[in-house]
Amino acid sequence: MVAHVGGSATGREIAVACTQRGAKALLENGGNDALIVDADVDPTWAAGPAALGAFANAGQICVSVERVYVVQAIADAFISALVDALVDEASSWAERIGPLVDERHREQVPAHVEDARRSGARLLIGGEPASGPGSFYPPTVLTDCAPDMAVLREETFGPVAPVRVVADFGTALDEAADDRYGLAATVLTADMAHAQDAWRTLPVGTVKINAVFGGAPGGAPEPRRASGTGFGFGPELLDEMTAMKVVHLSPPAS
Repeated sequence: MVAHVGGSATGREIAVACTQRGAKALLENGGNDALIVDADVDPTWAAGPAALGAFANAGQICVSVERVYVVQAIADAFISALVDALVDEASSWAERIGPLVDERHREQVPAHVEDARRSGARLLIGGEPASGPGSFYPPTVLTDCAPDMAVLREETFGPVAPVRVVADFGTALDEAADDRYGLAATVLTADMAHAQDAWRTLPVGTVKINAVFGGAPGGAPEPRRASGTGFGFGPELLDEMTAMKVVHLSPPAS
């Protein structure tokens, strides 16, 4: 058995190699986790979980918020509060997120941002790699993002919050579900019917309601699609790593 936590491309290669050798692959690969902000939540409150999910550890957490869908009715207030969270001295996000893992990754993250800007997205804050030593990249917020932009379609794995404004909660669910990954998603809503619709509809291993990290692992989810396969936590992980043998024993003929 091979247990792999890492990128989806590497996971696919491991799965092929395991198939050729008759081995089992347990994969937790990349994610492109969506955050949905419903029309009935306090937009200033919602900006807090959005910032935490997108910027903690410089966005380098397997279940970081990678894309944000906000309902039109509160979009302006939410986006304003998200930007304010980055300029507020008390938050100090720019000083405490830490660097990206290496220089190569500091090239990939701004490549997604610049691709979005060339395609019509607006940069509200951040977007410029810090000068000097180290692979630091600032917390960044983009708006006017379109579904075909790489920053919405692929895992950026950096401190970038691309925001897409949608007409209603149903549209947010549809667009969040239209993705090749299936690791996790978060929904901020006061409507428990919407919460039920979300966890039933979103094709991901974990759905978190009103908390971006939700006491993870908090269960033994199975990632979907390009995000991998198999249980990665809990007693179910022991089952994944156990090979069962069945012995049929009959007495000898007398």
